[in-house]
This record gives sequence, structure tokens and C-alpha cells, in this order.
Amino acid sequence: MPAFHTKTIHYILDPVAQQVSQLVILHEDAQQGRIMPDISAPVTAVCAAVQNLIAVGQQTVGHSKDEILKKDLPLTLDMVESSSKMLVESATGLKADSQSKKHLELLLNGARGYLLLTFDQGEVRKIVKSCTGVAEYIKVAEVVQTMDDLVTFTKNLSPGITSMTKMVETRYQDLTNPSHASILAAENDQVKQALPLLLSSMKAFVTFRRDKKKGEAEAQENRNYIVQAMGESLAEIIRVLQLTSQEEVMMALAAETGSAKGTMAGGLLMGSLAAKVHSAKELVSQTGTNAQTNKAGIQAVEAVLEEARRIAKTLPADRKAVIEGLCDELESLKKELAMLQSSGQGDSARAHAIATALNSKMDELQMKLREAITRKVAEDFMDPVGPLNALTEASRAPLNAPARAENYVKRVTDFQDHSKKMADTAVALAKSGIVTDKNLADSLLLTAGKLKAVAPQVVYAAKIVYENPDSKEAKEHYDMLKEDYQKQVQKLTKLVDSGLDTVEFLKASESMLRDELEAARTITKAGTDPQSAFKHIATAARTANRVVAVVQGESENSEDPAFKTELASSSQAITAAIGPMVTSAKTCIQQGGSATAHHEFCVKAENLAKAVHDVYNVVDTHHNPPPPPPPPPVEEAPERPPLPAEPEVPPRPPSPELVEVVPLQSVDPIGYAAHKLDKDAKQWEDNEMVTTARRMAKLFMQMSKFARGEEGEVHSKKDFINTARMIAKESEDVVKMARKVADACTDKRMKRAILQLVDKLPTISTQLKIIAAVKATRQGGDDAAADREATEMLTDNAQNLMQAVSEVLFATEAATIRVPPDQRATLGLQWVKKGARTL
Repeated sequence: MPAFHTKTIHYILDPVAQQVSQLVILHEDAQQGRIMPDISAPVTAVCAAVQNLIAVGQQTVGHSKDEILKKDLPLTLDMVESSSKMLVESATGLKADSQSKKHLELLLNGARGYLLLTFDQGEVRKIVKSCTGVAEYIKVAEVVQTMDDLVTFTKNLSPGITSMTKMVETRYQDLTNPSHASILAAENDQVKQALPLLLSSMKAFVTFRRDKKKGEAEAQENRNYIVQAMGESLAEIIRVLQLTSQEEVMMALAAETGSAKGTMAGGLLMGSLAAKVHSAKELVSQTGTNAQTNKAGIQAVEAVLEEARRIAKTLPADRKAVIEGLCDELESLKKELAMLQSSGQGDSARAHAIATALNSKMDELQMKLREAITRKVAEDFMDPVGPLNALTEASRAPLNAPARAENYVKRVTDFQDHSKKMADTAVALAKSGIVTDKNLADSLLLTAGKLKAVAPQVVYAAKIVYENPDSKEAKEHYDMLKEDYQKQVQKLTKLVDSGLDTVEFLKASESMLRDELEAARTITKAGTDPQSAFKHIATAARTANRVVAVVQGESENSEDPAFKTELASSSQAITAAIGPMVTSAKTCIQQGGSATAHHEFCVKAENLAKAVHDVYNVVDTHHNPPPPPPPPPVEEAPERPPLPAEPEVPPRPPSPELVEVVPLQSVDPIGYAAHKLDKDAKQWEDNEMVTTARRMAKLFMQMSKFARGEEGEVHSKKDFINTARMIAKESEDVVKMARKVADACTDKRMKRAILQLVDKLPTISTQLKIIAAVKATRQGGDDAAADREATEMLTDNAQNLMQAVSEVLFATEAATIRVPPDQRATLGLQWVKKGARTL
């Protein structure tokens, strides 16, 4: 399906489409018997607007080496030029006879012709050809055996990759689809970062092969892995370059990486545990409605159970047992409800009581999983690169070091286990529903996968160093892979921190810290196991340092000076308390049960725990401010004389209501999306953004009826085109309101999230106007295939725009909380969930 892929095409087509829209309206007016005005001026404007397109096309043909483009584009340009001639002839004929059927038909055909465009397929083919060439050449790496071959390979490959990555970079910067652009940018960076790793692994392989040293096989494994990884990135670049709709890329991502598929009501990620719980609760609450709903509800509960049990497998035994126990209780309730439904008692009082219990149990399960995952993140990311540093030290130990082999094997196992834990925990976080940002969830899944993939390569490189501790080449190669691993760990840690609720993380960290300190107090008092005591003390110290790092990130994310000052002070208190705790613990262990030393350790340990609790309080108060105090009682004053009467201000008109039955998605996808947007917006009491979003939903519903040939408030192509323009105007208003909140928000992540969302709206809404013009030229014509294609384009665009507006609503509400109270009133947006009181 054609799509307006790039900003360049977008800028060319927009003025053309606006002029074409006017011509379509004039044609429709004439068909209805209205007097046809002189259209010479608008025709001249259209012809002038399209000359830029023709000139660019002819210039492209003259310089291109793409034979397909040189063959196809001139035909398209001829069609465009033919359309110009039709319009000129139409204008001349209609000036003489405003009702001439021949010239009215020429008018419409000419308007259609401008929108039959061959887009930039030639440019795509050129980039694909470059990517294919690089992909083919990197396979040569597997046959490079000598240093001379390596030099030749490097000289040939480096310029090609530099040129290709620049072409891809230029392309993704021009794309209008942010999903496509994001994937291309990420994979392009991967190719650039992989090149030095590839050359390093090849150099190690060639060196150890030449010198007949151990490590040749491991270097070969590194090389083959990097060749494969680069090939996969290049294949992904080629695939995304050729995609033509956002829906295709989302489906492809979902199929290949298990990524989040979008958002649903409440801002939940589709496919996440939270979204599954939300759907299951809605369906279970409707028990007894009909057999189909009953079956769907039971299946939804089963999906919740499957996901919860999968996540439970990644948890420690004690927390795993809690989750599995809740799952067993949920399973029992589900079976009882299913039995009642199957016996025709799905609407009985007992069935509704079980449904209520099921929903309550699912809420409890979700809460316990959230707590368990947050605690696991605190544990697994407490010391992200510690096992890597230990592996590095073990691999570089001198050949005569005591227990060298045993220590190395242990460090390899620890490193592999730790890498897997971090990756698995990140995946559990992404799929739990704690993360509500789709891009963040996808990044967590992608980065976790890359960490898992690179960890074995680090082990191979470490073994090369272990076998050749004095080899400069071995150490250099290991350092490069170590650096790559560290980058992935740092990125994953940052993503995990962004995805977690900071308050919940600090609460879990404090709990973990107190557990470690209590264990250390018990052991040091008995004076029997100094090694275990040291282990607990070290874990407590690392936990405190991790809290400091998270607090530093919280400070960097904030633009609130008072909050940053509080964070700095409380963070310094933690740092100041770590050293004395560790020192007093060592003294206590060395003195073997001294009551005085043990008391001193207990005091220092409590000081550290209190410092961590204090920083938790600072962040909690900032994120969850207490409600404002009630206003002071007003003292009675003497009656004042009445004020002069003022003209009454008319009340704000209520939000439009969609009274229609919810459309089936398979029959009316635009109408279905409109109802979803309206449902999302109706969660709040009316404010300016909410009512704007609901107006957009109603306008889209009207467009959908006309596009499907149904009676409605849109009666003509003119109405259809104007409705698209009205939606685009409403979209502009949403952008302005959201930007105003973003400017005042002191949370940089929330600010960035809003701006990323609203940046999509102008492009999508402008595309809507272009596509509406395309649809208007096709509606009621004799080309059913072209009309169907235009409807598909309209559907895709409408769904994207409404989804984006829904996401802006949730992001703006969240960001409003981070607007200073004295500025909040000036925004004109008060967010009150229906049934809740104003904060």
C-alpha cells in the first residue's frame, strides 16, 4: 500500500493535495447543479505546485543509475503532466460551459492523476543495494587467514560501511514514521559499533593461527558471531526500508521479538500481564451474558495464569511459592465459575460472587508480582558489572597463581548466571505491565536479548586471555568485547531504572538492606561465621551504593531545584554512612563477639538504614504529595449590598456523546478506534483536552460512515474533506495543550515522553488531509481497487492518529503531577478521574 514515507514527499504532496481537494469540491458542486466558477486560478495554482515535483523527478532520472527507476519514473511524470493538460482543458471548457459533462469529467480525472505517484522506491533500492553489498562482503571475513588479507579486507569494508551508514542515517532522519525511523537508527548504530569488534576478532584469529597459540577456536567463534550479528542488523535495515505501513512493522516486531504491540485503555501495554488482567476482569464481570463472553472470560483468566506462572519461574523460591499459591487459588475459582457457566448458572448469585472473588484475586496476584519483580530488580542489578570485573581478574591471573583454574571456572559460571539473571529480570519487567511505555518495553526486550547474546562472546574472549595471559592482542580483544558488554549492561540498567516506579524500588532496596544488616548483626553477635558476615555486609554496602546511583538518576531527571537539593543532601548522608558501617563491621568480626564492638556496628548499621529510609521519604513525598489542607473556616461578615447584575456566561458545551453501538473492528475499524479513543477520554471529567479528543472521535466516526457509503452527518466529498481538516485542527490544539504541560513539567522523562508523542501528531494529521483528498477522488468512481486502497490508507492513518491522541492524554495527565502547584492552575487542564476528588 502506498504511504507518505518521507518528509520530502510530505512537503511536496501537501500543497498539491490541498489544491486537488478544492477541485474535487468544485466538481461535486457542479454535479449538484451549482454554478461553476472560473477555475483558471486554482488550476494554475495546482499546475504551479506540481512543477516542483516534475522538475525533481526529471533531475532524478537524469542522474540515477537505477534502471528500474529510469524506466518507471518517466511514465509517472508523463501521467502527472497529462493531468495538468486535462485540468487546463477542463478550465477552458468549463469557462465556456460551466455544466459541460465532458469537461467536468476531465476535471476529476485530472485531479486524480496528480495523486497517482511513484514514490521514492528508487532511493530505497539504492540504499538496499548498498546494504546488500556490505552484507555480502562481511561474509569474506570467514575466509581471511593472514594479516595481509585482513588489511585488504579492512580497506575494502570500512569505506563501504561508512557510506552505507550515512545513507541509512539520512533516510531515517527523513522518515515520517517514528517506528521505522527508530528501528533503522538502532540497527544502523549496531552495524557501526560492530565493525571494530569484527576487526578485533579477526586480528586475534589471524594472530593465534599464525603463532599456533591456544585461543584460535575462541577467536573464530567471536568472529562468526559478529559476522552473523552484523548480517542480521543489515537484513533488518533492508526489511524496514521496504515497509510501507506502521502496522506492518508492529506486526513484524511482535512476531520476531515478542515486543509490546501497543497500548490499550488506561495506558496499559497490550500483551503485558497488566493488560491481560484488565481484559480478564472486564470479561469475568460479565459472566452469564452469553456463552461467547463466558468462554472468553475463562480463556482470559487462563492467559493471566500462564503469564504469571512464567514470571514466577524467574523468582527466588520464597517469592515463587507465594505467586504459585495465588495462581492455584485463582485456578480453583476459575474452574468453579466455568462449571457454573457450563450448567447454565453463569448469571446466578454464586457465579457473580465467584467473579468478584476472581477479580479480587487477580488484583492481589498482580500486586504481589509487582512487588516481587521490583525486589528482583533491586537484587539482580545491585552490582551489574561486579561479576564481569571478577572474570577479568581471574582470566588475567598469573600462570602460577594458586587455584587459578578453579577460580577461573567459578568466575565464568558466576558471570554467565548473573548475565542471564539480569536479562531474564528485564524481560519479566517489560512483560509485567509495570512498564507502560511501549518503546521502553521494546527497548528492554531488545537490550536483554543482546546482553544474553554477547555474554558467551565475553567468555570466549576471556578464555583467550586465560590461555595467553601475556598476549597483548588477547587483552586488547577482550577489552573491546568487555566494553561492548558494559555498554549493554549500562543501557539495560538505565532502561530498568526508567521502567520501575522509583518509590517502589527504594522501598524494596530498603527492605533488602535491612535484611542483609539484620543477618550480619545476628552472625557477628554469635561470632561463628566471619565469611558469611562479610558477605552480608558487602551486599548491604553495594545495595546502599545502588540506591545512591538511582537517586543520582532521579536528580538528573528533575528540574525542580528544591527537590534536587533534598536529594543531594539525603544521598550524601547515605554515602557518609556506608564507610563507618563497613569499618565497624570489620572491627566487630576481628574482635570476635565483643559486646562493645557489636553495639557500635549495630549503631552504624542503623544509621545507614535510616539514611536510606530518609531518601525514600524524600522521593515518596515528591512523587505522591499529600492532598492540600482544607481551606480555613470563613468568618461571618456583615452582609454586603448586592453587586450589579452581570450578563450570564454560557456554560461550556458538554462533550459529544457517541450513542452508537460499539462497531465491530473487522467491519468498521475506524469506528471501533473512535469508540476506543472516546472511552479512553471518558475516564476523566471534562477538560479542554478531553473534550477535544472526544470531538475528534466523533468526527472520525462521521468520516467512517461516509467512507463506507452510510448515511450520516457527512453528506458530500466537500464535507468529507472539511472533516479531515477539522480533525487536523483539533490535533493542532492537542499538540499546543500538551506542549504547554511539557514546558512546565519538572520531570525530564515525562517531558520527553510527551514531546515524542506530540511530534507525531502534525505529520499524521497532515497525512490525513492528503489521504482524504485521495479518498475523495476515488469515492464513487469506477476503479474499485483504487477506492479500496484509499480506504485502507485512511483506516491506517485514522487508527494511528487516534492511538497517538489517546497516548498523549495519559502522558499529559501523568506529567501534570510534576508541574509545580503554583503553575498548575495556569495550564487550564484539571485532571480528575470520574468518581475521584481533585488533587
